[in-house]
Amino acid sequence: LGTAIANESIEVMSKTSNFVSAVRFRDGETVKHGQILIELDPAQARADLAEASAALTESTSQYERARDLLSTRVVSQSQYEQLEATMKANQARADAATARLADTVIRAPFGGRVGLRRVSVGSLASPGTVITTLDDTSVMKVDFAEPSREPARGARTLRANRGAPR
Repeated sequence: LGTAIANESIEVMSKTSNFVSAVRFRDGETVKHGQILIELDPAQARADLAEASAALTESTSQYERARDLLSTRVVSQSQYEQLEATMKANQARADAATARLADTVIRAPFGGRVGLRRVSVGSLASPGTVITTLDDTSVMKVDFAEPSREPARGARTLRANRGAPR
């Protein structure tokens, strides 16, 4: 006959290795796009961000002082460029630390229904560790083979809306 397939279906996983500090969903719950599913321990990521921010503040201050002194030739062009490069590198480190902190919160990439929870508070979530599944069943795809007299016609995929129209 045919097979009904969810419009979107994923296994929710962590990007990084870290300990689960909070689970924010229940098995089988319907979640919205962007809803927090899991929180990982943010302590190390916060410390890395604080360190990167402090280095950025210091290098920005040195760069601005050098910029003011460049016209008086107290600072050479090469020293100024070196301070600028250091400031840009520290900005990149701060941006990376901000991204790592954001990765400690795992959100639903789309609305749908979560499956069974496969982690608990205190467990280690690593890349590849399935936390749960997420299926968007608001639109179902039906895959079936259509009997045909012409060999050129193959399988077709049809979409059927479930529930109220959007």
